[in-house]
Amino acid sequence: MKEETITLDRDLRKIPIFAVGPDSNEKLPAIIIIHEIFGVNDYIKDVANRFANVGMRAYAPDLFAPSPLYPKEPAKRDDLDTMRELWMSIPDSQLLSDLQGVFGLIAGRPDVLPHSIGTIGFCMGGAISLMFACSEPRLACVIDYYGRIKYGALTSNKPKHPIDFTANLKCPLLGLFAGKDELIPFAHRDELAAQLTKNKKSFQMKVYDDAQHAFFNDRRQNYDANASADAWRLTLDFLKAHTAVLQAD
Repeated sequence: MKEETITLDRDLRKIPIFAVGPDSNEKLPAIIIIHEIFGVNDYIKDVANRFANVGMRAYAPDLFAPSPLYPKEPAKRDDLDTMRELWMSIPDSQLLSDLQGVFGLIAGRPDVLPHSIGTIGFCMGGAISLMFACSEPRLACVIDYYGRIKYGALTSNKPKHPIDFTANLKCPLLGLFAGKDELIPFAHRDELAAQLTKNKKSFQMKVYDDAQHAFFNDRRQNYDANASADAWRLTLDFLKAHTAVLQAD
């Protein structure tokens, strides 16, 4: 595997992108990984490597790094309140615009299949991945791991709930949720499924009844090994169906 950090220039801002994939020039499908509220950390890099190991090129942009509120000390990036304040300071419109720039950069790389680029996000990143897929019609598919369907409150920087974007969804969606998630009540999941069905969108949704929020993150206390393993299986099956064939399980 080859790991590197590439940079997307956005006016006066620079977005670092952790990239990993097979060390070859072969054109391969790609996945854009949207981090949790804690930024691109060792967990996100590990997830990227998991995708690389099944034959994809994985790209994890740190959408928070250009912000003046981004903590210089890595330990402070583990503080939820600090990172929530940072996230709330960035307009969703900027996050989506930056991700469209990330897509364009990746699609132009000679070792990427431009029509086989998907996106996946976790927690905060799950919500952003859904909004991103509703804003970028060239994506092949989107996977949302327990992203909030509705924000706790709307603000000038977050003027719409993630569910409000879904009428524009053009690619298939896989939504993976936890049954014991206080941030995402079952009524919100039901509303999302109903809206997607009404608008004739292609989607799959699974709820792990006994799992809690962030069940896939094996570095946090809510990690659920059984739910995580099944979610990973569904993720790979979904990617096989909507991007180029992966090399291995």
